[in-house]
This record gives sequence, C-alpha cells and structure tokens, in this order.
Amino acid sequence: MTASVPESFSMDELSKAMESAPKEDELRENLDKREYTQEYIEQVADDALEMASNLVKDPLVHKVMAMMIINRMIQWHTIIGEKHLEQDETEAAICWFRDAGKFQSMFDSMIQINIGTNDFTCIQDED
Repeated sequence: MTASVPESFSMDELSKAMESAPKEDELRENLDKREYTQEYIEQVADDALEMASNLVKDPLVHKVMAMMIINRMIQWHTIIGEKHLEQDETEAAICWFRDAGKFQSMFDSMIQINIGTNDFTCIQDED
C-alpha cells in the first residue's frame, strides 16, 4: 500500500472528521462566491480542451465541441432575448436575437467545413 492510503481507520476518527467537515450547503455557497477571473476561466477551458484531446486523438472532437458551444450560445441569447421581450424591452430583445443569429451563422459555417473523412457533422454534397 502507498503512504497516502491508510491500512485501517478508526470509527472515532471518521466521526470526528465527519463532524468537522463543511456541510454541503456551505460548499455550494462558497462555489457561488468564487471569483471567476480571466485566468481561471481560461484555465478551465484549456483543461477541457486538453482532456478532449487526450481522449480523442482527432481534431473532430474540437469541431464538435465548438458546435456544441455555439449551439449553447444560440440558446442563451434566444432565452435572454425572450425575457427582454416579455418585459417590453424591445430594443434589448432585438440586440440579443440579432446576436443569436450571428451565432447561427457561425454554426452554419461550421457544418460546411470538412476536417476529414470521418466528419459526421458536415453537410455532404450528393455530387
């Protein structure tokens, strides 16, 4: 066994650890208070890209990730636009819907860019 894994544990020690451990609500509250700095956000994004690269040795995984992200941005901008519309904030709604359309244009471009013979995301011409 390694030094970090104990051979055994006592129930008393376990009970004391459970009593002093932070409660789940406290942990969730601290997550909500976390500051999302530019450095932190970029590191999280880079970690996700690295993990995908390690799991799938094909650039297609990054295209699929990009398309999924773009789709989420379309949904987000549409939802926010609808909320503005419900509050009779027409100009703000139009701006959000317009940006959703820009993301849709990005998505449309992505499905036309083929990155390999296994690119299942591409529109295939019948030629």
